[in-house]
Amino acid sequence: MVLALVAVACGAIVGTEREKQQKAAGLRTLILVCLGSSVFTMVSFVFTSTTGDSGRVAAQVVTGIGFLGAGSIIHSRGAVIGMTTAATIWMMAAIGVTVGAGYPLGALGASVLVRTVLASVHRWEIRHLGGMRRLRLELILDPDHGKAKAKLYAICDEFNVDTQSMAFDECGDGTVKTRLRLELARKHLHEFLDQLADLPAVKAMQQIPEDA
Repeated sequence: MVLALVAVACGAIVGTEREKQQKAAGLRTLILVCLGSSVFTMVSFVFTSTTGDSGRVAAQVVTGIGFLGAGSIIHSRGAVIGMTTAATIWMMAAIGVTVGAGYPLGALGASVLVRTVLASVHRWEIRHLGGMRRLRLELILDPDHGKAKAKLYAICDEFNVDTQSMAFDECGDGTVKTRLRLELARKHLHEFLDQLADLPAVKAMQQIPEDA
């Protein structure tokens, strides 16, 4: 029971960060992945040498989790997205196996490390890797009772896009218009635009001149 609760805690440590970023594999998914892999590992120790190898169950967790990870990888507009989500699922399965094997402190430490990598390395990568590109965007949004703005701010925060000067103007047809000034590495610019385009509230998106 104690190990199961530790597995839930490990899943929550990483899952809360993913939930804030509105990723497909969020809090519940990562908790269940970690808990499930830990339970499978604990059950594997029930087997004795006369009935089978106790390590075989844990080994199947390693390969079987790949199906769940593959489902999180999406081909969109010629790009492949979701690799980080798939890797996170895979890592949470490894942490769950660690818990099930009887190393809760090591699993908790690994969970904190994974959360740190997800939260910090991405921001550093955006700032310092790859050629930078500047552009201005104009977005037309369906306000959706404030939900669209909240999601837009969350995406901008993930990619470290400045939102201090962002204002929303009524268009007269129930939609709102806003403008963003971006400076991102090319790779992350494509990811950022993909996430914006995937928002159902975004009705139109176009690049505008710098002096507009």
